[in-house]
Amino acid sequence: MPTLFILATADHELAAAWERQLPQGRTAVRLAAQTVFTGPPVTVSAVVVLDAVAEGQLPATFQKCPTIYVGEPRSLPYEQARITGRARVYLSYEESAVRLREFLPLLEEVAEKQSMVELLADKARRAETARAAVRPASVGPGDAAELWDFLEGAVENLDTRDRLIAEFRRASRHLLRASHAVFFLREADGFRADRGTSYFPADDPMVAFLESHPAVIDGTNWDSPADPVSELAVRNRLAMWGARLLVPVHDNGRLLGLIALGVRDDGQPYEEADRTRAVFFARLLRHFLAKSAQLGRLHTLAEQSQLGAKYLPSTLVLDQNEPTPRHVPLVVRDLIGRARRMREVCRAAPTAEQPFRASAGLVAETGGVWAFWEEASAEVHDAWQRQRASRRQLLRELALTLSHELGNALVSLAMFRQTGPDRELPPALLETVKGDVAKLEALNRHLGLMQTLDEAEAAPVDIRDLAQSVGTALGVRVEVGPAPVVLAVSQKLLQFALTALVETITENRGELGASELTLQVRSTGTGPELTVLLSLKGKHLELEGILPEPVAGAVPNQGRLGVFLANEILRLHHGAIHAGPGLEGTEILISVRAW
Repeated sequence: MPTLFILATADHELAAAWERQLPQGRTAVRLAAQTVFTGPPVTVSAVVVLDAVAEGQLPATFQKCPTIYVGEPRSLPYEQARITGRARVYLSYEESAVRLREFLPLLEEVAEKQSMVELLADKARRAETARAAVRPASVGPGDAAELWDFLEGAVENLDTRDRLIAEFRRASRHLLRASHAVFFLREADGFRADRGTSYFPADDPMVAFLESHPAVIDGTNWDSPADPVSELAVRNRLAMWGARLLVPVHDNGRLLGLIALGVRDDGQPYEEADRTRAVFFARLLRHFLAKSAQLGRLHTLAEQSQLGAKYLPSTLVLDQNEPTPRHVPLVVRDLIGRARRMREVCRAAPTAEQPFRASAGLVAETGGVWAFWEEASAEVHDAWQRQRASRRQLLRELALTLSHELGNALVSLAMFRQTGPDRELPPALLETVKGDVAKLEALNRHLGLMQTLDEAEAAPVDIRDLAQSVGTALGVRVEVGPAPVVLAVSQKLLQFALTALVETITENRGELGASELTLQVRSTGTGPELTVLLSLKGKHLELEGILPEPVAGAVPNQGRLGVFLANEILRLHHGAIHAGPGLEGTEILISVRAW
């Protein structure tokens, strides 16, 4: 415990100059500003810096402490003090303002040694001297009315720690006859008093001592093991707080708090019965503080539950044979019954017929049932609106595509229809008609494929082989890795989609055709997360609706039904197609996952 430095002077500027020279972390008490001790002298480690003018104000408690006497040289008080050996060091006012720090460390060590010697001597005297005559019996813990009043107040204020501590402080005056009580409660890094600014850290030596010696400490009758260093530290704390009794609050060897009790209101020392009552008092405080913390958490949870019932989805927990309340929606009641019968989690999605998203399952600990439901009519409405918009968009794309495909083919056929039997058909027009008829036949095959999209079945396919077959058929260079890339897909549909996309890109490149066009196969992820990435690289890539990227508000360029079907096939395989930057320029990227 650090030594106290008593600055006995009425000059505030001089006291401030002395205080600036104290060693770091030391406690300074200005005698003229406050009263330090009440009651009989207590053995403390202290160094006194005494102004000659304030010598008469120094309590007898500090008369024997190592002293630095400050005065005016050659004055009568100063010279008398030197002759009588009043102090260890004598300084003038000017010297004390600058040289005080030179003597403080030495006098601090002297004060600590002197306190230990006096402490041991006092213990020896108490052991040799018999106790004084038996005093009258101490006042009991109060009548039954006061005790019941305390218990009533403690229970009533159980939900608030500050008011609970106030009730225990009031009870300490009746049960322990203490003049005052200060409660130090544990925080994250130390113990803080419920009143004032007193504080001591969790690594203070006194904490370790009280955790290893859980006993009530009486400042006038030290019954703990002989440990002069610890005893000196505890006595210094007693002196600083003006306390006579320290009662630790323990929980399985851990210090939860400390009760510092002042002198008894009748001025007598605390008896053994008082210390015993203090132990029970601390034990009762520990239980009340624990229940107060639990009650505070329950109040917080109750408030959160009230807010949750207002803003969050509804929940319900039933015992094993508890019936379902009547206010629960019908779909939730049905889920609870299914969960009890099937012994598994059951779920229901919101639909146009019932607007609730609900789940129900078993509680493993009790055999009961839990249920959760949320009103989602707005979500059902939004989903219907999105589905309607998506359906309209799909019909629009299909109409534009068919219009483009049929319109181009019907131009030559219309001219052929207008040609009479007496007119010979030009060879160029004949070739054009044949080509348009071939396109209409291809369109018919594509429409037939569209009818069988929902009949396709998935099977494991090595995407490398599929890409190689498409590349060989269309004259496109294919780059694949050494490891197989096996994915459960519809080989027929996926091969059609890749063929349609590559054919369209090749036709859009004009004279370049399939030259310098590369199809690269990569993969990422494993197991259910396996995704195949196919990228088409080359110059002057163009694909309707993908590249160039469509502009908002422009008329969509939906050229071929094959591209339309390829997009739908990729969606069935949880994939997509888009344009993105690559090492050789803009690439067309295709992603495919399992069916």
